[in-house]
Amino acid sequence: MRIVNEIWIINAGGITLFNLSKDDKIDPLLFGGFFSAIQAFIKNLGETELKTLVIGTSKITVYQGKGGYLFVSRSPQKTKEGEIIENLKLVETKFFEHYKGQLDRLVDTRIFQNFGAVIEEIFGDTPEKRTVKALW
Repeated sequence: MRIVNEIWIINAGGITLFNLSKDDKIDPLLFGGFFSAIQAFIKNLGETELKTLVIGTSKITVYQGKGGYLFVSRSPQKTKEGEIIENLKLVETKFFEHYKGQLDRLVDTRIFQNFGAVIEEIFGDTPEKRTVKALW
């Protein structure tokens, strides 16, 4: 079973820089603005941030990374939150490694299109991941 069905990376301004999805049901720009607004609303309530939102059989997990970036995933509701957060932190690390120096002068989000391979590597069921899990 795949632990993540969809993933979005949203900058502090609410712009979706990257999304990976089986289908394109959700407009990435609306999604980014929606989650940025929810985070701002939650902070106005005196809370720190939204971490998990359950919708039907899906769980939306939000990890707020450095610089106000949001790393959001949709997964089956039964997926362990700790495992998702651990992987989202890895996505954050890889994302900033890959696009270091380009994020400050961002104009065209198409530069992030190839990041999907990195996401698949992090969340995918690769032989390397099975070996690591077997050893630990």
